[in-house]
Amino acid sequence: MRLFTKALALLATVVALVGIGTSPALAATSYSVTESNDVGTQHARAWGSINWTGARSFNIGTAYLRDLACDNQPVFWYIDVDNRWTGTERFWHGGCNTQTSWSNVGASDTFNIRVIVIYVCRDTLFPECDAKSYRNPNVA
Repeated sequence: MRLFTKALALLATVVALVGIGTSPALAATSYSVTESNDVGTQHARAWGSINWTGARSFNIGTAYLRDLACDNQPVFWYIDVDNRWTGTERFWHGGCNTQTSWSNVGASDTFNIRVIVIYVCRDTLFPECDAKSYRNPNVA
């Protein structure tokens, strides 16, 4: 009986990990990327939810960008797709503790999109950027 219980527990774990009954194409990944300097002062934050619409596409329903610093420097964000191409740089000049958003930011490609990297930056002579990568659950 103990062996049977362990087998059922293992099966439940496998089902949970594989996601039987759910479609990975409908998977969404929340993201939050904050740009800060080497002493921890935060300048900008980008956040939203990546909707992976397949192996070759994604969409961000609403992408947000907030200027966290009161330094008169614009902030911007952009997406790098599989280290092959880069999307549009989207700037915000609103200033101190203000934010903006963009609707339906996405991309599709003829090749599988394995990873996107979201960069958020403070626009200075040499832009200061931080980034995080997000894997497409539809691509093995």
